[in-house]
Amino acid sequence: MKHIFFLIAILTLSSVFAQNNNCSKFYASQEGKTLTIHQYDKREHLEIISQYKVTKVENTGEQSIITITMDLTDGRNNKHIISSSFKARCSNNTTRLDPESFIAPGILDQYSDMQYSITGDDISIPNTLEINQELPDASVHMSVNAGIMNINMTTTMLNRKVIAKEQITTSAGTFDCYVITYTNQLTMGMTKTQHSKQWIAEGVGMVKEETRKANGRLVTKSELVAIN
Repeated sequence: MKHIFFLIAILTLSSVFAQNNNCSKFYASQEGKTLTIHQYDKREHLEIISQYKVTKVENTGEQSIITITMDLTDGRNNKHIISSSFKARCSNNTTRLDPESFIAPGILDQYSDMQYSITGDDISIPNTLEINQELPDASVHMSVNAGIMNINMTTTMLNRKVIAKEQITTSAGTFDCYVITYTNQLTMGMTKTQHSKQWIAEGVGMVKEETRKANGRLVTKSELVAIN
């Protein structure tokens, strides 16, 4: 089950795609556009290489649906981990990722003989942002009946707020970003609480993100390294 939880964490903490008439300008949505993000561990060693690509954009009246493919590679040995896809839905000047989209079907195939359910509140971001703006909480709850035991896991993003505007430079370029902070809680028997700060730019999405423990120690860091 660890692969399911790993992928939920990756997608929950990544704001990567969607921009057209219905979608937030703090994403990117042109078909064929590819973003590469490097994720580092607490010692700032490269851990995961994530590549996201917009493969399809569907406009159906007041709603737009963006299909994004994702490839994960182990940054330590350059071995491919998994390929998958998910969707962003844009309407009413807001872009949303529904909880079911956080789980890759390819991963769930190995648990097809088990009963599971996925519920929660969408991760959403409006088309416009301003400093001191509060954003809705988001959550994903997954319950799996594994036969001899039930597995329950909940990831919750709380206290999401736009706190500043800052300029960030990575190997992908220099970007004017809004800074969003939030509290991330993972409950699986016990509850672990971490604090995240995310920098997002218009037309791009996430440029940088840091997650730290309550004592300030780094847990993970992600950076946009290439746009194609």
